[in-house]
Amino acid sequence: MDCRAIKSLQLTFDGIIGGFFLPYLSESECNNFIEDCTRLLNNNGTLYLSFVEGDDADSGYKTGTTGDRTYFYFHNTQKIITHLQKNNFGDIKVLKKLYKRNNLSTEEHTIIISKVLINNT
Repeated sequence: MDCRAIKSLQLTFDGIIGGFFLPYLSESECNNFIEDCTRLLNNNGTLYLSFVEGDDADSGYKTGTTGDRTYFYFHNTQKIITHLQKNNFGDIKVLKKLYKRNNLSTEEHTIIISKVLINNT
């Protein structure tokens, strides 16, 4: 299922893992996803998000090793935290992990783990 369509789910969950798909969502799509997760998570349910920190202005097309091109969005950690807080998330933890892209470069991935305090249903 496309993560942008999770609002159609009729179940609730104790956890949702958004494992490195935020780089393929715009800021508004990311915000919508967070809002949808608030409704879909049980009280104290956990949300895991991962992405590459950066300036939205640097977002653009990237070409993979296969030659495929895709649009890649950078996200600001503080903006995501602020949106989480506006949507009843707390106990927010931020982790950084180095990811080896190839033999020549690495990039830093940001991981945010938080809990929904009060479900919006």
